[in-house]
Amino acid sequence: MNEQQARAWLSDPRYERFLADCGGDHRSAIALYEWHAELAAASFKLIHHFEVLLRNSVDAVLGGDQLQAPIEDTWLLDFDILRRNEVRRVLVAIERLEKGKPVTRGRVVATLSLAFWTSLFGKPYDELWRSRLRLVFPARSTLVRKEVTARMKLLQRFRNRVAHHDSLLGQNVQARVEDMLAIASWIDPAARAWLEEWSGAPEFSAALATRRAVPVG
Repeated sequence: MNEQQARAWLSDPRYERFLADCGGDHRSAIALYEWHAELAAASFKLIHHFEVLLRNSVDAVLGGDQLQAPIEDTWLLDFDILRRNEVRRVLVAIERLEKGKPVTRGRVVATLSLAFWTSLFGKPYDELWRSRLRLVFPARSTLVRKEVTARMKLLQRFRNRVAHHDSLLGQNVQARVEDMLAIASWIDPAARAWLEEWSGAPEFSAALATRRAVPVG
């Protein structure tokens, strides 16, 4: 890819960010861009495993004794559990489901965004945290809600940057990796070990410091 192609295919503003980081050297900028793509892929692989783990852990606590349908009888549409904004997000998720298939608790849980799960650890859910949500993290008995909230908000922003192919240059990716691993360990220490094994997180973190190839397979 020559410079003219880079500007046409990547866009001037995007290319310029990588060029500036490499002191104006085109070949180094393209090498950094290719490395950055590997970084984003590795990041999303870890996010994938983390998000599935978290949402299923929350669902197990709030709806583990409930049937899959009808959805109206589950915690997802229970105004005694969720506030209006989150119920609205659930309704939007239901609308997005593939038509012709049953609307089940599991399918709705899988459709809800990380923003939804993050919101459950906000201040409006203080009472729910004390009564039930803290049970999502049985391996950390002294955990306070604010610690979960702080990490989840950072992870939500990071996840959005990765999903929208935004630049991760200047982002503290290693800190976000540790946030995901820490939260997983609060759910179950074995869950953290699982994330490390299947996402390649240790190699991923080591790669960040040197900008060498990030293993994504």
